[in-house]
Amino acid sequence: MATTIAAPAAGVLAPGALKRELHVVSPMQRGADVEAVQHALVALGYAPGRIDGVYGVATASAVRAFQADHGLEVDGIVGPHTRASLIHATPASPARKPKPAAGSDIGRRALAEATKHIGVVERRVNRTKFGQWFGVDGVPWCNIFVSYCFRIGAGYTICSGFHGAGVYAKGCTYVPTTEGWLRATGMWIGRGTPRAGDIAIFNWDSAGVPEHIGIVARSIGGGKFETVEGNTSPADNSNGGCVMRRVRYASQVDGFGRIR
Repeated sequence: MATTIAAPAAGVLAPGALKRELHVVSPMQRGADVEAVQHALVALGYAPGRIDGVYGVATASAVRAFQADHGLEVDGIVGPHTRASLIHATPASPARKPKPAAGSDIGRRALAEATKHIGVVERRVNRTKFGQWFGVDGVPWCNIFVSYCFRIGAGYTICSGFHGAGVYAKGCTYVPTTEGWLRATGMWIGRGTPRAGDIAIFNWDSAGVPEHIGIVARSIGGGKFETVEGNTSPADNSNGGCVMRRVRYASQVDGFGRIR
């Protein structure tokens, strides 16, 4: 029977909780020490995936984000230096949580449009009113939803004039292209604290190309923020078939864009 330990007090890794180096390997490392690291990461605002005591890709991704934020070698391995940083790290104080800050007017109007559609579910796989409007239906539609909200809600066309995969007259269908456009136009703000109306670009494993996109509703603090996203669900982050509010972590994004 697996041993379950309590979450670390005050959101830090208890000294002595970890006796071995943790890294992604086959078969995967399992145990109470992995679970302790997962609890510590969650308390510090990172997203290691399910708290199951298994050191998999999601947990390693959260470790990499923690390492990047704390000046450590970014390798996804919980060795002596990362362990020491986890032991001494503390969660952000509620008193120091950032005050809500306004994003761009364009972004706020797009967000207002997005909230009107919360709860909309695709008719059939990837078939939506957003795809019909866009002129490309039956394909993954998270970026189409963002394009719809910016164009209908704010009169702004995502990727207008940009040359890349998935660019159409009414916006863009392909998340990597949207990220490339944000970077190329100077509207990329990286992984700082997002504002309402910012575009969040998600990359679940912090490797390869980004897979998903949403509109930031607010920053919660402690590395967390709320979004409105299309084609998501609790069971499938990137192709879930619904428009939903989601709570996300900074460790899950490549970064944010702010339309000006």
